[in-house]
Amino acid sequence: MRLAAAAALVVLAGLAAPATALAHATLLRTTPANGAVVATAPRAVTVVFDDGVRVAGGTSAVANATQESVLDGRATVRGRVVTIPLRRGLADGGYSVRWSIVSDDGHHEEGVLAFAVGAGQAAPTPVLGASAALGWADVLLRTLYYLGLLAAAGAAVFGLLTWRLLGPALERPLAHLLFFSLLVAFVGGSGMLHAAQGGTRFDLVMKVAVGVAVGGGAAAALAPTFRRLLAVAGAAALALLLAPVLAGHSLDPNQPLVLAPLADLVHLAAAATWLGGLLAIVFVVPHAAADSERRTAAAHRFSSAALVAVILLAGTGTARAVTELSSVSQLWSTSYGRALIVKTAIFLPLLGVGWLNRTFLIRAFARLRRSATVEAIAIAGIVVAVAFLTELRPGTDAPAAAAAPHVVPQPPTLPSASAVVAARELGTLAVAVAREPGRATVTLVGPDATGVDGRAVRVGGVPAVSCGAGCYRAASADTGPLRVSVEGRILTFALPLHAPGAARLLARVERAYRASRTIVFDETLASTPSNATTTRFTIVAPHRMSFRTRGGPAGIVIGDRRWDRANARSRWVPSSQTPLDVTQPYWSKPTNAHLVAPDTITFLDRSIPAWFRVTLVGGRPSVQHMTAAAHFMTDRYVGFDVPAEVSPPSR
Repeated sequence: MRLAAAAALVVLAGLAAPATALAHATLLRTTPANGAVVATAPRAVTVVFDDGVRVAGGTSAVANATQESVLDGRATVRGRVVTIPLRRGLADGGYSVRWSIVSDDGHHEEGVLAFAVGAGQAAPTPVLGASAALGWADVLLRTLYYLGLLAAAGAAVFGLLTWRLLGPALERPLAHLLFFSLLVAFVGGSGMLHAAQGGTRFDLVMKVAVGVAVGGGAAAALAPTFRRLLAVAGAAALALLLAPVLAGHSLDPNQPLVLAPLADLVHLAAAATWLGGLLAIVFVVPHAAADSERRTAAAHRFSSAALVAVILLAGTGTARAVTELSSVSQLWSTSYGRALIVKTAIFLPLLGVGWLNRTFLIRAFARLRRSATVEAIAIAGIVVAVAFLTELRPGTDAPAAAAAPHVVPQPPTLPSASAVVAARELGTLAVAVAREPGRATVTLVGPDATGVDGRAVRVGGVPAVSCGAGCYRAASADTGPLRVSVEGRILTFALPLHAPGAARLLARVERAYRASRTIVFDETLASTPSNATTTRFTIVAPHRMSFRTRGGPAGIVIGDRRWDRANARSRWVPSSQTPLDVTQPYWSKPTNAHLVAPDTITFLDRSIPAWFRVTLVGGRPSVQHMTAAAHFMTDRYVGFDVPAEVSPPSR
């Protein structure tokens, strides 16, 4: 019985619930995960959503112990991924990050996470708060927008239903109702547009809707003088019904392409017919018909249309309420469910008033008009609840990251030592591939040097299955390039399956590198797509090195002494230094070495882990690419054994 009662409550709530509750971008995952403890400090935090988003104000990152900001620039977004850059070399300890975004439908959302740097650290808790609360101004603007939109469209429908019955006398009072309804929609829509994030789908739709409301309102104002403009005003009012559909989630990729927007449009049209018709009974009919016979006939015609509208509301609204709640308990355990209960509490007596109107009062127009006024006010109360509902997250839309159990991040699972390997950067991810007969393995490494799980990965269009932390495997043809898709973003690797082994060749390259007297090279290093730096290194064996970053710091190392400065105008700051082995290449324990092209070797250093691609000239590196966690590097060698000098600074 309790389950049946709850189900009935869902159905009744569905009768009252518009099908156009707007979509929210759902948080899928963060890197690092909330509560994670990572061995090395990440250079950025990435936040992934299921829909396109834009960065909003309020993003923050602080050290838990001092509350000092550790941001290293503005947050950026690429499609569904928000990247929050962090300062280099974060000390061991806990850190909190707050992300703040606007989804494509205009909703502002915030969230927080905490992570710790350093093995053995306790799992941290966030010291930052998050709030994207719905203010009363937002509720008022949305209420005005929906009231005006529904009233205007319903008035236009009422005019179509009663035009032949009431004749030209209908025009002036109907034009007045259309004008004031469109004015209310314009006021609410303009306020919503003012607060909207530019470039979102919501922003675009609201700009069009406000323009339509202005044009329709102007036509309605002039209609008493220019009769043909009444049709223009009515058409504008009906066209506005499309705005909530186009701004809502019925156009999301996971929704039925035709059925979802059609259901939303039908539900809105039914609600408009009911509310606008009631307002027309109250404000239009008394001025359009002086005799009781025509008034009663108009009320009869509206009553028939209202009955159809309630049936359509039941069909489309119940389906929406059921799909937006994944369990009956979410009626009282979520804000969205509680708002539905409030709407239902208003809707139940409203059904009684409507039945009374249609059954007993339809022939007593004066009493019917008073009762219709009460009914319209009650519907307006439901519209206020709708203003809340369009901002609340439905029960089925709870963030996957919040619902998922906490999993301690693990180092990536690496491929077999015999596979031919290569790697590329994809946003903040390192994407590596390993090719073996009949199959390919994809390894995803996040900025925190752990394997990234739960991604949609395909190889040549074939879905890959998990093979460990950050490891994905799929059957693959043995010829042609490897085409890898990660969450729909595609990388192509020209990687042969039968590449000759190059372990001996790589050993000779390493010996030649270590035997060099001087080395000069330019290094481009990035941890995200937007923060690359270029540095000139000059190395003089056995223990001298200088570097100069373009537009940034510089340093000199000679044995156990070091000098640094922040930029070309700063003073040199001396310090002690452990002597460096300056001719040691970046790799130390290479495996998977193969000659993938003439004078080009790829290999994997499992101790980092890092993937390398080295192009040779004369047995020494010419161009060297390294792909590792938050470390995407390209070295271009200027020369080996060339004249070079590293000396202490002159001042």
